[in-house]
Amino acid sequence: MAGSHQFALRALEIHSAYIWDFSWVRRALDLAQRHGLNALVLHQNDIVDRVVYPGALFGASRAAGNVFERYAEIHRSLYTYTPLRRSEVYQHRDYIKRVIDVAGRAGIAVYFENKELCFPAVAAELNPQVFKRGALCPSEPFWWDLTTSKYRELLEDLPDLAGVIVSPGTRESHLSITSHRCPCEACAEMTAAHWYGELLSAMYEPLSLAGKRLVIRDFVFDKRAHDELARTVAGMPADVAISFKNTPHDYYPTFPDNPRIGTVGSREQWIEFDCMGQYFGWGIAPAIMIEDMRTRLQRARDKGVSGIMLRTDWESLNSHSAFHTPNLINLYAGARLGEDLDADAIGIYQTWLEEQNMLEPSAGEAERVEAARWAMKVLSPSWGAVRGALFTNDCVFSDSSSFPVSLGHAWWLGEEKNSLKDWRPDKADALRTNEDNVRAIIREKDAALRVVEGMLEAFGQERPKALTAEAHADLGIRLDLAYRYIEGFRWIGRACILAQYVVDHRARSDAFSREVDALLAEALRELDRLALEYRELAATTDRPHPNYILLSAERVELLRKNLAGALATAVPATPLTEASPG
Repeated sequence: MAGSHQFALRALEIHSAYIWDFSWVRRALDLAQRHGLNALVLHQNDIVDRVVYPGALFGASRAAGNVFERYAEIHRSLYTYTPLRRSEVYQHRDYIKRVIDVAGRAGIAVYFENKELCFPAVAAELNPQVFKRGALCPSEPFWWDLTTSKYRELLEDLPDLAGVIVSPGTRESHLSITSHRCPCEACAEMTAAHWYGELLSAMYEPLSLAGKRLVIRDFVFDKRAHDELARTVAGMPADVAISFKNTPHDYYPTFPDNPRIGTVGSREQWIEFDCMGQYFGWGIAPAIMIEDMRTRLQRARDKGVSGIMLRTDWESLNSHSAFHTPNLINLYAGARLGEDLDADAIGIYQTWLEEQNMLEPSAGEAERVEAARWAMKVLSPSWGAVRGALFTNDCVFSDSSSFPVSLGHAWWLGEEKNSLKDWRPDKADALRTNEDNVRAIIREKDAALRVVEGMLEAFGQERPKALTAEAHADLGIRLDLAYRYIEGFRWIGRACILAQYVVDHRARSDAFSREVDALLAEALRELDRLALEYRELAATTDRPHPNYILLSAERVELLRKNLAGALATAVPATPLTEASPG
């Protein structure tokens, strides 16, 4: 019912750089405690290897029951083979132990989230049998022994860790059956499902003995891997939970719900949302996802999901988080909707304004609500702008929100790496260069810019009495930068689809082809203008660095050069002709 805790687990997730900043961890814990979140997820691909030697690799005895007892036995060996790890591991272990202790006092459980297999490089040197004709072999039984000993030691050193959330199917670990170059017979015969089973069993044994949760993260790159991992999950013990990204493959809000949600029987299910916006503008262009989250959470709950995880940053982008942008509203939304799916959006905006000290302390409740309504009017259309700019006919058309650097890069992102047609077959021709589709894509890009213009118009209306002048000025700067960013994608999207049309239809000379030539010439001139504008912006302003990463003159110039080359040679970067629609 409304107001009750509709999701039992409500977790805040932080990544790499922020994990090791204790002041930031305290900030995250404070927000979690204020908003009823009951878990903190520390996400780093090799986080276990940051806090475990493992001692067994260097000759520590089983009698050694913690990191210092192991260190006493193997300090010489560590210094010989991996001198930096000698002190790093016990320092990291002590730090994480403190994080767990502080979180525990606030009633917040701490989970690790990682990717496997990960291991210190010296592990391969000390066990040369893992090399087969120069390539690392993921099928070597050594890895299962190492994994079991690694997690046994982890739980001896961090007995209050709640559990581990692991991605076994990603290509982002050090070694996996899904991404290896081993030519051996064992790897040729090994199915992904069997390999996943070996890995997860090696992890489950020590976790289960210590009374900790193993949560399998359903993070894969294509439908086949989804199916293989599903077969493995079906054979795991009933207390193993599963965590899904809210959409398949990655956090692309134009994609459908993850089709695996609700297909795992009575097994406990969690669902993950990205609040920062790795693929929807990083908050540099705000993208407020309250209603998207509400509808997806409603469907997830109806399918038995009992936990939500709210990701605040991205491991590949240092010093940037949802906490730094208006996209923090998404985190407040996730926390509130986790308790009440009928929560009022205006109240979520008001929470953001109040907790970010954007309102005058003397403002009354009615004035605060008025400011929240104004903020919602300005920002609620934002996802429409980002959707029309960074996605093309719902296909991913950005490089994790950055501009593509070539025509081939753009089509690879949309058609191959982040393929929507894997999950929506009706999108198989989404980037096809027939006249109707080209015109529709041009309209889509133009409409995205109009949405931002509407946001700026709403912002330009009278400032609410409760909103501080400083907050108003800062939001104005942010919206100006968002406009520049969306305008960049508007011209990039137009230039790319028009250039691809020319490449695909060079021999045609009908009226539409002549129109395309004129539109393309205009788009290329605008790319030149944008590059100059972005260079001047970087030279004359001093905003946080992610703004300049996204408003990248270098990327625009490289794309412009590539388009010129593609047009000059008329060689398609990716074949998308009418005869071969890609």
